[in-house]
Amino acid sequence: MQDNTPILIGVGQYMEPVPENLKYWDSEPAGSHADMAGHAAVAAMMDAGLYGESVDWMASVRTFSDSSPAYACPFGGPNKFPLAVAARIGATPATAIYDVIGGQSPQTLVAEAAQALMSGEVRVAVIAGGEALANMRAAQRSGTTLDWSEEHEGDWTDRGPFQGAMIVSQTELAHGLIDAMSYYGFIETARRLRAGRSVGVHRRYMAELIAPMSEVASRNPFAMFKEVFTADDIATPSAANRNLISPYLKNMVAKDGINQGAAVVMTTIGTARELGVPENKWVYLRGHAQAQENLMLDRADISRSVAMDIVIAEALKAADASTSDIDHADIYSCFPCVVDQAATQLDRKGKPMTLTGGLPFFGGPGNNYTLHGICEVVAACRRAPGSLGLAHGNGGWMSKQAVGLYSTVWKDGDVFADTTAIAAQVAAQSSPGHTDRPSGPATMESYIVQHKRGEPVDATLIGQLEDGTRFYAKLQDMDAAKLTALAAGELDGARLKVETAMPANKAWLA
Repeated sequence: MQDNTPILIGVGQYMEPVPENLKYWDSEPAGSHADMAGHAAVAAMMDAGLYGESVDWMASVRTFSDSSPAYACPFGGPNKFPLAVAARIGATPATAIYDVIGGQSPQTLVAEAAQALMSGEVRVAVIAGGEALANMRAAQRSGTTLDWSEEHEGDWTDRGPFQGAMIVSQTELAHGLIDAMSYYGFIETARRLRAGRSVGVHRRYMAELIAPMSEVASRNPFAMFKEVFTADDIATPSAANRNLISPYLKNMVAKDGINQGAAVVMTTIGTARELGVPENKWVYLRGHAQAQENLMLDRADISRSVAMDIVIAEALKAADASTSDIDHADIYSCFPCVVDQAATQLDRKGKPMTLTGGLPFFGGPGNNYTLHGICEVVAACRRAPGSLGLAHGNGGWMSKQAVGLYSTVWKDGDVFADTTAIAAQVAAQSSPGHTDRPSGPATMESYIVQHKRGEPVDATLIGQLEDGTRFYAKLQDMDAAKLTALAAGELDGARLKVETAMPANKAWLA
């Protein structure tokens, strides 16, 4: 082992319940996004046994409020989020980074910090993120006024919401496809059709896959929600478990009404010895891989992500490990199809897929969820020295993938998979092509039925022309009965007639 070998030496998590009596906020202000991250960062520093002045590199995961107008915070926030978190641990880092959108961000930041540590540019790095959407919404409902604004001085880098290729096209926006659930609905329905399942059977399949996660969440002190759900609770529609976007019911998907934060501290072996960090705190990054998937219509198979398959395989290869070597795993679980694909590839059907409890049950703290997963993987590796843990991060609609392997056992050689080579593999996947101007007879490849307050209101489809070319279109002449039949799978494989229109293409049942 070289002195510049990077290690994780501290992990911290935090959860703040919303008080039953909101008047509590009159004397004790509700915690902000920065507070959640700050509490977690303090816990991680305490775990590492270090003080803030040792930190020279700070990165923060982007909050949902800074990611989308749909989550805009009416109470303000820090002008420089990573420096606000740094202030809470008494740090004045030379480098402060506010990262891009996506659940892959925590794992890619761990890899970035590891490389900066190896190069000697950095001595101690902290990665932290937090969300206080539950407090924000509770305050709005109660009419409580909060002030979360902060001003901090110092250099920082705001990478903005996006870097590199976009994960959404103008055609998709024109068809009203702006939320993650719509895209995952397409993926899930395509997955159901490929497996030959009815909607009811597939819902049961999804429910049985994720129900065990709720039991994990019920035992996790950092989980926002502690209720245990049976497969029946998840698969059966009800007033409390209403239809969202087909085929999803409320209990199947991530819950973002949370107050949670997570943080990790990283350094090198040489600095850890200098600072007196005991070896029983050390956990190594054994393998890392990341990639971005093609746009939806340019994927070889709408029911899965080729990038996810490749990234998992390449991360394992970088770690000199196989699927049978994995002792602990936390798989991103915003929607069941992600868990299902990972469980299949990792041969973990019937095995634990989460250490946190998963986004539908533990909570979905925005882009920061995977940092909670990494914290749990590190803790699991410490409890069982010599074991191997896997943390999976997912952004967009299975668009951005990042996987890290962790262990208390050091691995010689490069732990970083070749990002350029992986990108080439992803780009090389074959697809039937797509058109923005479809016309003529077609078939339905996948679809979603949007619901409002549990009732069907609209349908959007991915179709294929007779030559296989894909397109998006809005389904026309659909009353409530037809939309209900479509959502129930009664129109699977329907023939269509499609025509180009503005802003969205139109399709009819043939």
